[in-house]
Amino acid sequence: MKHFYFFIILVSYLNHSFSQNNRTSFSLALGPTLSIPSTSELTNSNVDGRPQIKSKMNIGLFVLPSIKYSLNEKFSLDFGIGYYLDRFSVEDKLGAVSNEGNRNVHQIQIPISYNLHFGAGNAYEIGLGGFASFILSAKEKGDIITNNSQIGIVDPNDPTFSYNSTVSYSKDIKVNYNSVNFGAFLQIKKNITFSESKKGFILLKINQYFNAIKNNNSESDINQYLEFKNEKEPMTVNIGIGLLL
Repeated sequence: MKHFYFFIILVSYLNHSFSQNNRTSFSLALGPTLSIPSTSELTNSNVDGRPQIKSKMNIGLFVLPSIKYSLNEKFSLDFGIGYYLDRFSVEDKLGAVSNEGNRNVHQIQIPISYNLHFGAGNAYEIGLGGFASFILSAKEKGDIITNNSQIGIVDPNDPTFSYNSTVSYSKDIKVNYNSVNFGAFLQIKKNITFSESKKGFILLKINQYFNAIKNNNSESDINQYLEFKNEKEPMTVNIGIGLLL
């Protein structure tokens, strides 16, 4: 909740500071953020049970106050400071054991973009930019599932046999992320009108992280036989609605 109080104060301050400048406008956008599914093979092995992480779609949220500076009728710059909660459904598998849970990554993101305005009345806008992200916290919670039939130490014909055993887990994974990381994005906006005095826009923004996850630098002796790989960097999609203030 303290993050939202911070943004309310920030919105009020920036709106007051820039409202007298005819070349600048202030907006507030919010909406869901969707994680894009991916599969990361963590070694160069092709044997059954090799370590891998599968990421499935999940829904988070974002709140993005931003300032637009108009260069001319066709081009502008956007600068923002936003709060993002990226959520990922993950399956981290090694042999007969898999961790199935949800990751919640809280961060402050600072995006900057260069935009082209087009269409009738410049109603459409496409922008390309980059962002810096500051990790606030990252946690994962779920179940550790063991497939007993793959272990071979239990007789599956035993009437008490259970194919899966499950243990819940919850862990802090902030150490797995770089505290400051960078990425790039493509965004598309469509201007809309709420009323005679209130205008806004619909936003679609695709984010690709470059170095959010730390490298998998294992120093184990097993490195003589296997090449360890890094988990793929996350990609997310923001779908939001904005209000010009």
